[in-house]
Amino acid sequence: MFLHQAPACRGTIGSLLVAAFLALASITLGPPRAIALEPPLPVGSDAPALALPTLANGLQRLDALRDKIILVHFFATWCEPCREEMAGLARLAARMRDRPFAVLAIDIGEPELRVRRFFETAPVPFPILLDEDRATMKAWQVAVLPTSFVLDPSHRVRLYAGGPVDWDHPVAARLLESLELESQNPASARLDGTLPPLND
Repeated sequence: MFLHQAPACRGTIGSLLVAAFLALASITLGPPRAIALEPPLPVGSDAPALALPTLANGLQRLDALRDKIILVHFFATWCEPCREEMAGLARLAARMRDRPFAVLAIDIGEPELRVRRFFETAPVPFPILLDEDRATMKAWQVAVLPTSFVLDPSHRVRLYAGGPVDWDHPVAARLLESLELESQNPASARLDGTLPPLND
């Protein structure tokens, strides 16, 4: 099974939203804690559809990224483990820029202006998608932040992490390389292992 225990911002969605503050605070906040979750989407299953606006004012669709390994990352700027992981994601994207690989980072439930201001001070080399109404979060059954899904080029879920991942760790690189090799020649590699948690 491709999951790990790591500190994360745990959340439940409230059903009544009275004001913008309540909309943002409807994901219950608390100190980061260890969690262990089964993948909400079964490993090997097709990923849900995804089409969201980006900070670059375009629409990003998952189905436009065929023939690539895709890391779909759910986060929020107020989530401390999410902020810590973002730099590692940026380094990963830079290392993988000449390979069939893409990162889609999806901000959950925050106003565009807040997200834009955050990334003006800490730019990243991948698109930031905006899920202001949390519809995509619900479709992907995301319960904690950060959450990452790694999809193969056919958009099947292959790896999952409910919590921050150390994307600089050699194990993460090996898993992504194994997935790339497997996608080029299914008989040549077997994906085995878990994504390494981001440690303090």
